[in-house]
Amino acid sequence: MTTPIRLIFAVGSEGERAAFASVMGEDGCCVVHFPKDIAEVERLFSSDAADAIVTDFSFHNGAFADWLTFWPLPAVLLVDPDDELERIEHTIRDEASLFIERDPEGRYLRRLPALVRKVLNIRESITRQNAHLKMTEHQYMNLLQAVPDIVYILDGEGRFIYLNDSVRKLGFEPAKLIGKHFSEIVHPSDVPKVSRHEVLRSFSGIQTGPDNAPKLFDERRAGQRMTRNLEVRLRRNVDADGYLYAAVNSYGEVSCTGWKLPEYENLDLGTVGIIRDITARKEHEKELERALAQKEILLKEIHHRVKNNLQVVSSLLNLQENVVEDESARKVFLECQTQIQSMAMVHEVLYRSENFEGVEMQKYFERLIDYLSGVYEGAYRGVRHEVDAPAANIDLDEAIPVALIVNELVSNSFKHAFPDGREGCIRVAMRPRERGWELVVSDDGVGFAATRNPAREHGLGTELVNALTAQLHGFLETRSLNPGAETRIVFPAD
Repeated sequence: MTTPIRLIFAVGSEGERAAFASVMGEDGCCVVHFPKDIAEVERLFSSDAADAIVTDFSFHNGAFADWLTFWPLPAVLLVDPDDELERIEHTIRDEASLFIERDPEGRYLRRLPALVRKVLNIRESITRQNAHLKMTEHQYMNLLQAVPDIVYILDGEGRFIYLNDSVRKLGFEPAKLIGKHFSEIVHPSDVPKVSRHEVLRSFSGIQTGPDNAPKLFDERRAGQRMTRNLEVRLRRNVDADGYLYAAVNSYGEVSCTGWKLPEYENLDLGTVGIIRDITARKEHEKELERALAQKEILLKEIHHRVKNNLQVVSSLLNLQENVVEDESARKVFLECQTQIQSMAMVHEVLYRSENFEGVEMQKYFERLIDYLSGVYEGAYRGVRHEVDAPAANIDLDEAIPVALIVNELVSNSFKHAFPDGREGCIRVAMRPRERGWELVVSDDGVGFAATRNPAREHGLGTELVNALTAQLHGFLETRSLNPGAETRIVFPAD
């Protein structure tokens, strides 16, 4: 059996009340109360004796109808043809209220029960939606409170209007931060770097694009230009009453998006965002940086000591060379010295470089050929040298055999390519190729055939170059130039 509707019929006309009672007696769907004044309406409402209201502008001189929106019940307003439309719209602005115009025949009274059921259905639908929204909001708020990150909402001036409980990890109570500016929790040194009032001045008139857009803690933009991964230091409140803050010991990673509602039209928009504590990550990064710095120092020291040890070996060979009288033996000692020195220079370039990702061959070749020019009196003889390897940067495993190869080939050019006071130029070039490198050593001397020196083409030095080329998994080509000679080695990159 359907529960009857409890209706307050508050109109000024006794005849209308009687006519409606007659209609309701036939319909049987409602239990109707006919209050004589507002006090009786309040009594019915306070005793929860009504589900809906029917009234007009004549009951209590219209005072009840004018305040109808303050009564939390759906209503049907009875109006006359001469009632002002603006007043009608103002009275029933609640979405669960309707109006019906009186007609002289009284047919509107028979339509009233259907309208009452309509406004009750509307109110029930609204109540159901509100209950769902409240449940969703409750779940959402519980989720926000469970998130370990700090979730916040700012108004258009950058003041907090919401904070979850995670802000307590900084020593702040969420309620005490409401209404205060975001900078309240930011380290003072970082505020100028991330506040839009400070930062945007420097970007005035500059088109940044999404990648270079300024990062701000109260950013309005959404989409690709939204602020992401902005690192700021947060102040920790160690004494909630005395506002004593510790030094920098908390970092925030801020991401936020803008929101816009019709009621905020023409007002500055606020933002919502998340702050993630990355203090542990920062400390770990510092530890890694310290460990890396120590390892770099150790590597530099190792390369320095290797270089020194190789130079000691070179010096010992020099001492032994001085006591050797056989000229051919002295030449062997000299070649050994230059080979050792070429390896020592590789380590010297490494320990002098800013990183250990590879050996900068341009610098290395220049130092090596300067050294060899001194050994073989190249400048005195008028033999110049050129190096072209600006893009060559290779690791130590490749640099050592390349160094020995260049040492051998350049030494051969100094020794054999420019006899009898001939002047000229020795060139060393190293260029990137697809998946590898091309090394070219050439001179404009007399060429291979003119020297007729088997040592230059088939001696121990040539065997060494061939062996080192094989070690690099490369191939070697030699050709005579007009004038001069060229050796080209191509090898893959590791």
